[in-house]
Amino acid sequence: MSEQHTPTQKNLSSNTQNNTNDNDQQSDHKGTGFWSTVKSVVGAMFGVQSEEQRQKDFEKGSALNFIIGGIVFVIIFIFTILYFVNSALESAGQ
Repeated sequence: MSEQHTPTQKNLSSNTQNNTNDNDQQSDHKGTGFWSTVKSVVGAMFGVQSEEQRQKDFEKGSALNFIIGGIVFVIIFIFTILYFVNSALESAGQ
């Protein structure tokens, strides 16, 4: 016995397939946003990034985003160290 679909059932079926494809496309782009890049740069700087995240970054991320993020993070890190060193020197009376 063959199944017969009404036009409404066919439309629902095609809408479900389209929604599934949209979700797949969204998940392909997920992980390359601003916060994901920040998370990856910070994790890489401290050496705690997972292998899974590293693979995702290489597959879906933009090298330019990670380079810029790394440079910004290093500059912030240097100024933070300078601030604490200057505060410590002032506290010591020098």
